[in-house]
Amino acid sequence: MSVGPTGVVIHDTHPYSMPPDAIGLPGTLYLYRDRVRIVAGRFGAEHLRQWRPGDSSILPEHRAERVAAVSGKRARRYLQRQHLLDLGPAALAYLTELTHRRPKTWVPDVERLHTLLQTHGDAALRVAFTRGLDEQAIGAEYIAHYLEASAPGLPLDLTDRPPTIAATRLPRAGRVQVAEGARRGGAQRSTWTRPSTAASSRRVGGRS
Repeated sequence: MSVGPTGVVIHDTHPYSMPPDAIGLPGTLYLYRDRVRIVAGRFGAEHLRQWRPGDSSILPEHRAERVAAVSGKRARRYLQRQHLLDLGPAALAYLTELTHRRPKTWVPDVERLHTLLQTHGDAALRVAFTRGLDEQAIGAEYIAHYLEASAPGLPLDLTDRPPTIAATRLPRAGRVQVAEGARRGGAQRSTWTRPSTAASSRRVGGRS
């Protein structure tokens, strides 16, 4: 197994991000009780270990590096939108509603939502998207309010709100081997390789 084309390593169904320059490299996963460390070539990353089904750990710096690595406004816009869609069904429903209600002005909304994602993280955005759908509050300014308001019920400043149109509400190669219970908090190491890169993987994992 190697760092995938989207810059993540999958362990036990959970995606863990890596720097975009590590894409395609074989590497080693170190599994601890509460964290995961990944090394691929000269690149490494450490994450909190994920337990709940569907949860992922995408570090903000890796997300920012991927956006910076692509060339052209259209490509960056596509990647920002994809990062938001990766948050799950609530994000998909919210962005679908957004593009229907603001067909001419949704691009700045997506850019602002991506900035909020970088600042507040995945879980907070999921909660905000769900609330926005429930309240039919569609627009980046609403999501920003949910995330940044110091107390519930703080009035919204909608002076510069973009125009919206009415819309009906839309529905919403390799193998990893892991051994649990490392002694004295030590990690269990899992090395993944592709057949053509076995020698490289042994060097990465520190084995001869």
